[in-house]
Amino acid sequence: WGPKFRKYMIHKSIISAVADADVMGLDRWRCLILPMSSLGEDEKKYIPQILCEKDSSNHDPNSERTSLATMTELEGMLHDEENNPKKGNKFVTESNQPSTAYFDGLFCNYFSLGFDATVLFEFHKERVNNPKKFTSPWRNKLVYVEKSPTGIRAPKLRKRVQIFVNNKEGDLVKLKIPKDTRSILLLNIQSYAGGNHIAPKGTPDDGLIEVIFVSNLIRLVSTAVVGPVMPYVLFKVRAQTNRVCIRTKCPLHCQVDGEPWLQGEAVIQVKFHTRNAILKKSSAVMNCGCLSGTDNVVVS
Repeated sequence: WGPKFRKYMIHKSIISAVADADVMGLDRWRCLILPMSSLGEDEKKYIPQILCEKDSSNHDPNSERTSLATMTELEGMLHDEENNPKKGNKFVTESNQPSTAYFDGLFCNYFSLGFDATVLFEFHKERVNNPKKFTSPWRNKLVYVEKSPTGIRAPKLRKRVQIFVNNKEGDLVKLKIPKDTRSILLLNIQSYAGGNHIAPKGTPDDGLIEVIFVSNLIRLVSTAVVGPVMPYVLFKVRAQTNRVCIRTKCPLHCQVDGEPWLQGEAVIQVKFHTRNAILKKSSAVMNCGCLSGTDNVVVS
């Protein structure tokens, strides 16, 4: 219905606007995380609620969920000779045997790993520890700006992460990560960070997720500000795929649909799951106080 809540949405006219809305699809994506070691209670505290903890020893092979064997096979592939962490790489933590616990959940909008998730994590911790500071959208934004320097200091990901995507034949292929990359975005909807349009490709109902590499916070902010009027500054989509596999080699911040956590060494799989029907503001409907145009961002 738009990138954020607006005052007209409390008017009764919104009811007729919903009745006349267009029906469209919204893809849902399954996020499966296999940690390389067991998590402590402090680490689990920040895991998003949408990611349920499960135990592979109790896994039902007849479940409608994808078999855990998928992740076991992936883990074996990521430990081949080419992809083993090289001795002396200070960015890589020592590998352990995979934990029997894993995390499983669904999301609709986006997943990211890197500096943006770091800023969001610091913001989230502040909100939990000092809720009285968060009394209005503007004060929330000020706190977010206050936490932004942590994103500027975030590390590069090339030696800390490996990423694989399905090609058109359904085979996993490795994506080369640019050396200045500090964040990896997986976008299902074509807006990010407060409803900003940052990529030129994709729709929320095409069964594909867009993979984007971001170099730094300043580049992300500038694209969000001028992207709508200067399309050539939008981020290049490095892949459109129905499956992404990420191997983290050290603790890094992640976030899914705006819920952040610190992820240790792990294998993360994001795969197309289902498609839901949702309502989208019709550009022909004007009686709700809505502005017509292209500002039709999907909200699940």
